[in-house]
Amino acid sequence: MRRLLVVAALAAAGCAPNYSLPPTHLPDATRPGEQVVVARDWWKAFGDPALDRLMDAAFAASPTFESAVARVDAAQARAGIAGSQQLPVVGAGAAASRQKLSTETNPGASGNFTVYGASLQASWEIDLWGRIRNEVAAAEADLLAAGYARDAVWLALSAQVAQAYFQLRSLDAQLEVTQRTVVSRGKSYDLRERRFTRGITSELDLRQAETELANARAQVPDLKDGIARTEGTLAALTGASPNELFGQGAPRGRDLFQIPVPPAVPEGLPSDLLLRRPDIREAEENLRATQARVAAARTAWFPVVSLTGAYGGESLAFSDLFKGPARAWSFAGSLAMPLFNSGLTAAQVDLASANERAATAAYRDTVIRAFADARNAIAAQKQAADRVAARAQAVNALRRQVYLATLRYDNGYSNYLDVLDAERNLFSAELGLADAKRAHLSAVVDLYRALGGGWTISAS
Repeated sequence: MRRLLVVAALAAAGCAPNYSLPPTHLPDATRPGEQVVVARDWWKAFGDPALDRLMDAAFAASPTFESAVARVDAAQARAGIAGSQQLPVVGAGAAASRQKLSTETNPGASGNFTVYGASLQASWEIDLWGRIRNEVAAAEADLLAAGYARDAVWLALSAQVAQAYFQLRSLDAQLEVTQRTVVSRGKSYDLRERRFTRGITSELDLRQAETELANARAQVPDLKDGIARTEGTLAALTGASPNELFGQGAPRGRDLFQIPVPPAVPEGLPSDLLLRRPDIREAEENLRATQARVAAARTAWFPVVSLTGAYGGESLAFSDLFKGPARAWSFAGSLAMPLFNSGLTAAQVDLASANERAATAAYRDTVIRAFADARNAIAAQKQAADRVAARAQAVNALRRQVYLATLRYDNGYSNYLDVLDAERNLFSAELGLADAKRAHLSAVVDLYRALGGGWTISAS
């Protein structure tokens, strides 16, 4: 008996899942004495109440996020189904039958009679080799993976909402610049028209002013169309109803240039912070699930040991069914294992092993992509900040250039073409500055997404 227990223990140990992750050589980046915590509500760093409301609406009504939550619920149900196999199955039954026995085979039998029966039945598979334990472990890993997948959807959805909102505020700023330019060029055209009427300037100056005015007006419909499309995107991301989609636009908060840019990534930020990304954690749990399923598949080489039992009563009269003489019980144990199944068990083990190798490759790929995303996002944020500074400097210089060109033209020191060139360049630069600001904010969003969220640093 002792030998049997030792063999069973060794077999069970051999079928246990070997949880292991492929090695990841992380870059050295440490902050001694400090602890980095991922901030889930990273968008609050932008300090825009309208953006906060959009986020709340997205998480409350977005069909994409609702679907991710439902997948977590389904995984939890599957984990419950797997866990239920660890306990005995108990059932109850009752039956009544009317019979007449053959006198040919039962010479002493005569007449008809009724048999009543009631019993409790129980069955239990003894998990000697760990099949059920491994299936439960796999289901629990699937549940964790579904939770991390939901978090990944949360992160992606919040990033999409933030970027769409910044796109909207950028278009609003460009529309404001364009409308202001239309007003300015309208005044310039009126002035040129009066001067042309008085013979002070040529018709060429008048037609050039008219052309610039028309070009500015032509951009207004394009910008309004872009605003409407972006509002539609936000409505879809936040799960707005069709009535809300057609009845109102997206909320606005701070002006584009009043939205603060969160601080850049601190030097020496721990690189293992990236390993907390939900997609990496999801890939990790998927790998663990496949490893558990490999161990579960290997248990098919060993016999299945089951216990069954029943307790109840059987009598010819219903009133006697629960009396002592009517009591009946049974208890049995069984052992079953395949002797020949045409290689089915080996094929199932090979399939589980192949799935494990695929999950290992997927985990490595996810980690590599995560670090590549972070590296690109850090560089893009810095370049975006430099781009905003350069464009802001160009706008300031061009505003001064427009003033000087207009002053020289009014005093007869230059022709009107210098004024038009300066105004045209200023208009283009102001539109470019608004887009550069949007790109900078979007680059910060990309960085938050690459790092799995925001971060706070505190003393450990």
